[in-house]
Formats: sequence, C-alpha cells, structure tokens
Amino acid sequence: MGSRKYTLFSGRVIDRRAETTGKSPHYHILLEGAGQRFRVAVNTRSGTSRSRSSELLYFADNDFRHEITTRLARVDDGIRLLDPRPSGLALDYQRGGMFDRHHMRRIPASRPGPRNDLVDEIDERIDRQLADPAGRLHAFGTRWGPERNDPDHVFGFVPGNGIHDVHMNQGNRDEHVHDNGAWSDGGLIFHEAAQNRWCAIFLAFQTQSWRTDDEGDPISEPRV
Repeated sequence: MGSRKYTLFSGRVIDRRAETTGKSPHYHILLEGAGQRFRVAVNTRSGTSRSRSSELLYFADNDFRHEITTRLARVDDGIRLLDPRPSGLALDYQRGGMFDRHHMRRIPASRPGPRNDLVDEIDERIDRQLADPAGRLHAFGTRWGPERNDPDHVFGFVPGNGIHDVHMNQGNRDEHVHDNGAWSDGGLIFHEAAQNRWCAIFLAFQTQSWRTDDEGDPISEPRV
C-alpha cells in the first residue's frame, strides 16, 4: 500500500462535473461536511488500456444491505483516515462480502444516449443526492491535499483537497503495483434518507486480478 492515505469523506453532495474527453476522464463530485469542501475524483475509464479493455468494471446496488451501513450511519461528516483492516470501515472487494464480483459488467465512460454509460449511472445517484437535503455520500479512496492556498482546479474552492483511487486497489501488476493493499479499496456508498435506503457503486479495472494475497498483490495462476 506504500504511503497512500486511505481515507473516508462523508458529507452532502453540492455539485458535480463530468469529464467526457481525454485519456483518463474522471467524474468529479463536490462534497461538503464539517465545514470543509472535498472533491471526489472517480475514474470513468482506464488511462493505461486501449479500446474496450479501457472500460471499467462496474456494479451498482440500489438496495445495499451490509453490516458496514450500520457503522456508517454513526459516522460524523468530514474526513476520516481509515485503518486497512476488517471489522471497521475499510472496504475490500474480495474479502468483505459486499457483492458478487460476477455481477460486475464492463461499461463505457460516456457515449450518446440515456442510461448507457458510467457517467449516466453516477449521474442518476448524484441527482437523487442533490434532491435530498438529508442524503449523505460516503466516499472511499486515497487522499491528496490540502494544497496550501492553491484552489481546486475543478470547483475552485481553497485549499484544494480530495480523494481519488475510488475503485478496487489490489490485484495490480503494472505501474500501479505500489497501490496494492488489502482492505483499502475505494467506492461510493450513498445513504438516501428520503427513501430510507443505502446504495453503492463499486468499480474495478479489467487488468486487476481477483486472486490476491494478504498484501493485495496478485497470486499467480497455477500452471497446468
């Protein structure tokens, strides 16, 4: 896991902005909590893969039922540095029992038409958050900032502050191998107060292995 700061930011969604061009576009979410503003940068496509292999793996659960929601309901708004271990607030796609990975599907970042890409899927959940004053988003990832007196380059608040790596952070074999770690995955978990339900979005790259050791490094497939 190296020097990554595994972080949870909980707060209210107040704005969003989606990139639809560039090598590695992101969906940016502006959160506010405990008197702070925080940008969540969500990858919508891989910047290191080409053609369809650049599409992310995606799963959304609109009725997310998992023990972590009980703990998240007690979390105050704001920034929280997380311990990468079980039985706390950390996420692990492979060990946490949060969803069946076989339900994940490839999804393009952005294309013409309604509800047919990752931007549309995130938009749908963010729209519900913006319409729900009591709604909350719990965003998991790697922290950057605060960037002294430099304004955030997307939303302009000062100082720039946020998280990225809002996806699975284990099973990497390439230049991102230093990001590997168990119990340090990113993700978006929404509390929709108006509907009294929890929703979640989980993302992974096609190049990541789903067989990892206790350090989050890929386990080589046995030779036949």
